[in-house]
Amino acid sequence: MVGGVTTRALWEFVREDFGLDVVELTRVHGGADQAAEVWLARAGERRYAVKWSGGGTDAGARVSAELAAAGVAGVAGPVPTRGGELWSVREGRRLTVMPWVDGRGAAEVGLTDAEWTAYGVLLAGVHSAEPSEGLRRVLPALNPVSARMPGLFRELDERLTGQVPGDEIEAELARLWREHRELILGLLEPVDGPRGTPVICHGDPHLGNVIVGESVHLIDWDDAVLAAREQDLMFVLGGMGTLGPANPGQLDAFFTGYGETEIDDRNLRYYRHARALEDVALWAEQAITGPDREDSLRILRGVLGPDGLAVLAVS
Repeated sequence: MVGGVTTRALWEFVREDFGLDVVELTRVHGGADQAAEVWLARAGERRYAVKWSGGGTDAGARVSAELAAAGVAGVAGPVPTRGGELWSVREGRRLTVMPWVDGRGAAEVGLTDAEWTAYGVLLAGVHSAEPSEGLRRVLPALNPVSARMPGLFRELDERLTGQVPGDEIEAELARLWREHRELILGLLEPVDGPRGTPVICHGDPHLGNVIVGESVHLIDWDDAVLAAREQDLMFVLGGMGTLGPANPGQLDAFFTGYGETEIDDRNLRYYRHARALEDVALWAEQAITGPDREDSLRILRGVLGPDGLAVLAVS
């Protein structure tokens, strides 16, 4: 039993909905998306990523399908259902099937300068793609999860500053929260909204969503948005730790592929602010309730650290 559905049931869902005779189905562990579960499926000589998701929006499948059809290298489109749809719905969740991308996670192995350049080319292709009218109608301007962040912030602040911790991990979280409380509450301050022409953005293009093999691929489009390009470019412009460029040479290599562009500081601040707000609140919440509480606390330390995204967001 996984995620409230048996492996056998998932097997049948994939066969009935997508026409794939799966001979092996293996749960894939890892990833920060607590609302999604991913399996590696083998059908004949082919392998697929099967995702059962209750989070994000259905725009992700639409975006990757359009980009793949437009020939954007490094973006794989979903496998259609028997009826030609991009996903099916089972147990109230979206079921999508994607070609399995061979390679290793860039967060593990890093990128060479040549691969950073290839990644720049990939992201430029995404940003220059013209979205269809249908895609424009369904793509949000900001990750929907952002709407609940102020309320979650207030709940966390009340709990971590006014209640007795439930255990040592929560006690350490409370100490960290109080130590950085001024910075944390500063993230609730309003900032000017973005401006300029919005483009298709992945929404979360850090190295944890990059696969390196014979080429560079960008995966997991569930957070795709229609936004200013700084929404994506902030992930290479600092505050991401090991999930972004490690030195100026890697950043230069990225922009060699991406091309010259003028960064709008107002937009950059807006998206950093929104992301830092989300990271602080969600990692703090995961440190209280999640399955990997110590890892969540460690990640939160990085977000709040001197080189972390929160400091950049309010500077």
